[in-house]
Amino acid sequence: MCKLPLFGFALLLSQTLPIHHLLAQTKPTTVVSPDKNLQVELFLTQGQLQYRVVYKGKAVVEPSTLGLQVDQQKIGEGRAFGAVKRTSVNETYPWRGVHSKAVNQYNQAIVPVQGSGNTSGFQVETRVFNDGVALRYVVNKTGASTTTADDTRFTLPAGSIVWSQPDIGNYEGKYQKQRIEDVPAGQKAGPPLTVQLPNKQGYVAITEGGLTDFAGMSLVAEGQRVFKAHLTGDTKKTGSVETPWRIIEVGSDLNTLVNCDIVHNVSPKPDPKLFPQGLATSWIKPGKSVWSWLAGNGGVTFENMKRFSQWAGQLGIQYNLVDEGWSRWNDGGKDPWALLQELVTYSDAQKVKVWVWKAYPDHDGTPGLKDPTARKAFFKRCKDTGVVGLKIDFFDTESQEIIDFYQAALHDAAELQLMLDFHGANKPTGESRTWPNELSREGVRGLENATVWPAHNATLPFTRYLAGHGDYTPLTFRDIGKGTTFAHQMASLATFTSPFLCVAANPEDMLASKAKDLIVNMPTVWDETIVLPASEIGTLSLLARRSGTTWYLAALNGEKAQSVAVDLGFLGTGSYQAATLADEAGNPKADAIQKSSVSKKSKLTLKLVEGGGYLGRFTKE
Repeated sequence: MCKLPLFGFALLLSQTLPIHHLLAQTKPTTVVSPDKNLQVELFLTQGQLQYRVVYKGKAVVEPSTLGLQVDQQKIGEGRAFGAVKRTSVNETYPWRGVHSKAVNQYNQAIVPVQGSGNTSGFQVETRVFNDGVALRYVVNKTGASTTTADDTRFTLPAGSIVWSQPDIGNYEGKYQKQRIEDVPAGQKAGPPLTVQLPNKQGYVAITEGGLTDFAGMSLVAEGQRVFKAHLTGDTKKTGSVETPWRIIEVGSDLNTLVNCDIVHNVSPKPDPKLFPQGLATSWIKPGKSVWSWLAGNGGVTFENMKRFSQWAGQLGIQYNLVDEGWSRWNDGGKDPWALLQELVTYSDAQKVKVWVWKAYPDHDGTPGLKDPTARKAFFKRCKDTGVVGLKIDFFDTESQEIIDFYQAALHDAAELQLMLDFHGANKPTGESRTWPNELSREGVRGLENATVWPAHNATLPFTRYLAGHGDYTPLTFRDIGKGTTFAHQMASLATFTSPFLCVAANPEDMLASKAKDLIVNMPTVWDETIVLPASEIGTLSLLARRSGTTWYLAALNGEKAQSVAVDLGFLGTGSYQAATLADEAGNPKADAIQKSSVSKKSKLTLKLVEGGGYLGRFTKE
């Protein structure tokens, strides 16, 4: 098929369209990335606003429509562009997750679009980074309005391969790999949607960022290589309508996607009154937690939670997450709050802090947190009892109501210096930049689903985790990990980024394990992450991650055994003491730790079994 250049396409239209359409055509507006490799072109075709994204001279998103439906008007139809306002930004700021410094460098164009007929005018804000594009709509309205649909489309190149999961409520679907031509119309996808471009051109990931006071965006296939934005219900606003940012990450390799900062770059900065040191605000403390729910070592009783705090103290783990059931405690005439206070006091003596579970809706006869007055009272009582964090559960949708709740809950919790972890929740969209007290959220198919798929685990770093932290609850010694080796389970601790790293394993198993030292000293935030070239979505996740001067090498293998050569050139100068855990053929529970001395000149060969893995820690000598 012959592909005309964009201006050739416009010339062809000028030869075939009636004169009234000619008057609607304007010169395309182009925004180019700082490194000149990536650009977005906005143009009007037959009165409809469209865009395309070009990377290194090739379209990675082909011509696609832009628009909204607000108060039964199609915002997206126009007759001309107004004066374009251009700005540039180049900054860095502290971050928490795959690396400790975020880069926010982009060129921006604010493009006014003059309305057509009865259609209101609006503007499209476009930011082009070296590793992606962010677009949003701003519609100048007065009074109340209702946004009923987002008409943003993403037309992917022929021959692309896509990875998607269908759960647009809890985001706990299993990922599937498909040719874009084989994706049927109507198929749903909870972002991020990851795309491998044809002919080794690179990768694309589609998601959103800066989601506040709006319905969340998922995707639905329309056939013909097109995905369309899908809003979870209506969005009601008063005054100007500003949408969240629609994000298209673009890179030549998986390392670029994993290290992309756009999702949090487009999110508001934290309020210095609530977070005077930003991420480093003293009461916000990333760390690991024991958790009885999947441990297989007793229920959520008062006495058992004391044991879990004792074990956490013996392990040097900072937190004990007390899950559903504590609100029904009744021992010796004491109510749940009195017993929780006793647990907090006992845990403090073990140098362990307590998190508690709470449902968002009314649940099992207990009022939820929807009502603002009740929420603030519950948070205050938790604070007064000495609890440091809450796990809030059962959202099950990303409607505007839920998105508004996240913001309100994070604000109320910040005023009381409480940390939060959301479960039964949608994807992250950069909330943890605005609210550093959000330490994690679920929105991922993890160990709670009771069945482990090695290919799924080897997919997650390049799909779901592109959106931000995820509470997978990694590491188990039990049969719920069947199909993976112990080395795979241990490597998941170092792979699935979660500043609140809730560990599913039985603490007694961890205390008895030969890998205890690796578990106890595992970081929960990272200074640097490198995706090594052998990585392939669904087949192998191979990450080198640095915390201070210590490096970790984590491999999650998929469903086929393989041998992988690794160059340790990522290490710094000098020698390193290596502690490594590898697969043993025929022994999936192998937990022997090998010690050796290595340097950046060293080379390793990882012999990975089906569902296998590898974890290495390299400590500078």
